[in-house]
Amino acid sequence: MQFWRLDCGSQTLFLGGGTDLAEVFYWGARLPNAEEPQTIWAATRLDYSGGVLDGVPSLSICPEISKTFAGHPGMRIRATTGDRIEPRFVFMNAEQSPDALILDYKDKAHGLSYQARFLVHTESDVIEIAASLSSKNAILVDWFAAPVLPAPQNAKTMIDFSGHWCREFHKQEADWSVGARLRNNQTGRTGHEHFPALIVPEAGCDDIHGSAYAWHYGWSGGHSMIAEELPDGRRQVQFGHAFDAHPKPTRHVETAPLFVSFSENGLNGLSVNYQRHLRDKIVTWTDGSLPRPVHYNCWEAIYFDHSPDTLAEIIEHAADIGAERFVLDDGWFGTRDDDTQSLGDWDIDPRKYPNGLTPLIAKVNEHGMSFGIWFEPEMINPNSDLYRRHPEWVLGPLDQLLGRGQLVLDMANADVRDYLFGKISTVLSNHNVSCIKWDHNRVLPHVDAAQTHGTYSLLERLRDAHPNVEIESCSSGGGRIDFGITNYTQRVWLSDSNDAAERLRMQHEASHFLPSAVTGSHVGPRECHTSGRIHDIG
Repeated sequence: MQFWRLDCGSQTLFLGGGTDLAEVFYWGARLPNAEEPQTIWAATRLDYSGGVLDGVPSLSICPEISKTFAGHPGMRIRATTGDRIEPRFVFMNAEQSPDALILDYKDKAHGLSYQARFLVHTESDVIEIAASLSSKNAILVDWFAAPVLPAPQNAKTMIDFSGHWCREFHKQEADWSVGARLRNNQTGRTGHEHFPALIVPEAGCDDIHGSAYAWHYGWSGGHSMIAEELPDGRRQVQFGHAFDAHPKPTRHVETAPLFVSFSENGLNGLSVNYQRHLRDKIVTWTDGSLPRPVHYNCWEAIYFDHSPDTLAEIIEHAADIGAERFVLDDGWFGTRDDDTQSLGDWDIDPRKYPNGLTPLIAKVNEHGMSFGIWFEPEMINPNSDLYRRHPEWVLGPLDQLLGRGQLVLDMANADVRDYLFGKISTVLSNHNVSCIKWDHNRVLPHVDAAQTHGTYSLLERLRDAHPNVEIESCSSGGGRIDFGITNYTQRVWLSDSNDAAERLRMQHEASHFLPSAVTGSHVGPRECHTSGRIHDIG
């Protein structure tokens, strides 16, 4: 029997195992250094009763069907013939340092290698975990979870977040009971509907007192979450890419990082941990010593009507009220007079800007503001020059249902990424641009992890080429907010709603994971254009 201990700030995590996959048998408050793992291991073992198996299958870091585990397995894989594969992994090696643990396992009969990685971030009190699976032969992956952790048995409820357009971060609670709660996001993006996180407070926990556990899956594509209570009382939480996110045969698959944390100071303690981790460990600031700039976004003031005189007047007003960055939104490119045309044609519209964007940017700079600009790189309109040249670049069938009059580009295609990089980089290289508002206004026709990896690749390439340009993640408001996209961005557009009452609720709930340095807080007109609600300002 082997044991591995990970200490992270105020929490301890113990793993144990023999030749089989390890099991997390303790996760909670920091334990004394002299605590013996054998004692805790023995105390957590279950007996078995009549009418069941002559033993208790382990709730391991990847529960196995082959071990007759009666709950949801940690992976479901098939041969390319469609036949189910039921691995039996055997321990091979462990590498441990003060801030990391790597466990390696093999199933030689099926040519499979499984690795679980645990990375300790003591400064933020967050543990980052992930898993990978390699195969000698191509396989089909239906489900693959990040390393599985137990949930506390004395918790009565679990908290997660749903929502929709203009109503993001809607907090909801569900009771624990025997069976499984499934959140399955098939939209292909993080989504307004399924923020990839779970909070499990122990009984009696509130904002500032009591113990609580949390998970956040740092992935910008569709994801799935399973919170399950077994008939014997054990509980598990699984996170991974959405079911069927790997439609093609593969020899290697990896989960996104799963960020977990424990707090003895209530829900606020978890908020501090996650906010600190995102702000200090994930986001790469162009200049972290500077305060976050006050944005003015012109979208609701002009929509697609880019009149030079109107914009000049708006620039003056924006500067007068203290704006430090002026963001030019949709409508500056192609023949973009409405939302049915020109997505993909990322050339400046000579009708609206006969002298290009340089005079407008100069005026913005003269008023003491930096300049930001809107792109929606992953999308294409059927009525666009790009579509007429390259209909084969569309993700999914051409006759699919449109969303906001648009289709999705296949971001797994390197030619698509090269085209987008060239167009965006030209605008950034030829103009004094400090920020991109990066939008994503429809769901995907099907979930595919390759799409998200392609977007990450393009973002990374642009960041490398233009390190002083910040990027704001927007997706019809808050449809793509997670610890994956924030590896490449410095700000998130929390919602298209600027209804003050609704924003106050959203920003409070988002603060469970997001610091104010990342979430923009927007002030709109007296009458909100999305809700019709009227608020006095002043």
